[in-house]
Amino acid sequence: MRMFKVLATLIFSACLVVHASSVQPAEQMSTTATPTTTAGATPTTTAGATATVAAWRLAANQGAYDQAVALAADDETDSALSKLLAAARDRNLATDSQWRSFLHYKSTFAGSWKSQVDAPHFFLSVNGKRDPEAELEATLAAFFSDTPKPPLRLTAYCRFVARRYWLTEQLAMHADLLPHRDCLEFDRFVDYLDADTLTLVFPTAHPNSPSSAFGHTLLRVDKKEQRQESRLLNMSINFAAEVPPGVSSAAYAIRGLGGGFPGRFRMLPYHMKLREYSQIENRDTWEYPLILDKRSVDLVLRHAYEMLISEFDYFFFSENCSYHLLSLLEVARPSTPLTDDFGLWTIPVDTIRALRAVGLADQGRFIPSSIRTLRARRAGMSEGEARMALEALATDLHGLDESLAVLDAAGQANVLDLLSDYERYDRLKSNPSAQGSNDRERTILSRRSRLGVRTIQPDVVPPAAPPDAGHGTARLSVLYHETEKGPPIAELQLRPAYHDFRDPSAAFDDKAAIQLGLIGVARDLEDDRSFVRRFTLIRIESIEPRGEFFKPISWHTRLDWQRRTADARHEFT
Repeated sequence: MRMFKVLATLIFSACLVVHASSVQPAEQMSTTATPTTTAGATPTTTAGATATVAAWRLAANQGAYDQAVALAADDETDSALSKLLAAARDRNLATDSQWRSFLHYKSTFAGSWKSQVDAPHFFLSVNGKRDPEAELEATLAAFFSDTPKPPLRLTAYCRFVARRYWLTEQLAMHADLLPHRDCLEFDRFVDYLDADTLTLVFPTAHPNSPSSAFGHTLLRVDKKEQRQESRLLNMSINFAAEVPPGVSSAAYAIRGLGGGFPGRFRMLPYHMKLREYSQIENRDTWEYPLILDKRSVDLVLRHAYEMLISEFDYFFFSENCSYHLLSLLEVARPSTPLTDDFGLWTIPVDTIRALRAVGLADQGRFIPSSIRTLRARRAGMSEGEARMALEALATDLHGLDESLAVLDAAGQANVLDLLSDYERYDRLKSNPSAQGSNDRERTILSRRSRLGVRTIQPDVVPPAAPPDAGHGTARLSVLYHETEKGPPIAELQLRPAYHDFRDPSAAFDDKAAIQLGLIGVARDLEDDRSFVRRFTLIRIESIEPRGEFFKPISWHTRLDWQRRTADARHEFT
């Protein structure tokens, strides 16, 4: 809790947005920026500077960075900024994939560039959203300004720490070229994270929640030589839509599909996110360690720091949580544009495959949900022990001591461990925001502590294969229909996403099916005519097994149109 309070000093809002800042080139996260090419820039003072030099410095301090660039270009005194601008142009840095990754530029149909960032304050040039060179040059000019700018009242030097780190490497900017400043908030950010590695976390698909129907991805920041248990205390980096309270389901769907919500990066303690997924939503989770060197980890976190107060238009199917997590990771290897393979839709498990394919992610580690763990614990008990636990739950624990007396210590431990896990599960199911424990849990834990028997974790059987080893989420099918009443028909089906019960179940939940955007075009083989035979906007089926302790409701829903036969009889459901 004390460390969490330390982190709170970095927070920008109630949503735990960490202030974006930076440090001097010599104060890097853990690696030293090694100049690769000198810009010919040497320490320069303003003594005796011409009126032109004074003018561009004044423009930079006033936030008119484009004007400062134009004035420096006419500077005949060979000032620091003019030298840096000339060196950047000579090296064509604005065309470098690393620079484009910092600004999230994508090529348009017209062949120009446009950033996917939708926060105006992210750009230092008036034309920065569409002009990589103008933004790079305005960034160099902004580094000479010691005037804090909104929204966080930070200088560009202290906010855009990834840009500065890379430009320092490329242009050999001496520390004394720029106005000296300390970026204390970024220093605290670095010290608190104490980052060594990154882990990609994948909570599996959750059909009962529209926003998580295809799964989710986030990053965990890991310290050096940590035990697995202590990593729960690390921080996570998450990208999600910010949905205001009171939005109806229909409005949520429409705005989510059309980019009607802002999407932002947020940092939260990992144990809070894992609790949400594993214990509240009962989703299995997979952790994939990322294969990145220390410099790449530092660069990703510097860029995450830049992005914490920026925003994107959130699109549920395309520019979603997993897409922008990939765009964040692209700064680690800009020569491999990870997001270029995702256009109309981005499905989280496909982004894991993309990272694995280029060698950026290691094998996954399985973390079972609370309900899977409970079922495994029940499977390891005798029928008598399970019956005793059920009776205790039905009678509000009355007579539990007398019932337990007939069991040995190991049997009593089995019953009490199951009751403890179930009470926690039931409490969070009823009240997801509940903290601590209730009276029933405390009673059970008190009796359990008196046994002096070590808790044995149940043997949880993981899925047959990790998520990235499953079938592709898109499917192209060829079908042939022939009935007594109709002509033979050949049909070509395309399903963009995701999984149904006819697909191989390895790596997928065999109790749920989600289909999206399926279209079938048929050909009447007698009349030689083609027609649309079916269109499924969405179809969801959830078939959960019922047992002694859990009685979930199975359900299905669909919105589709189907032409039953070639004689024009239609059905809409």
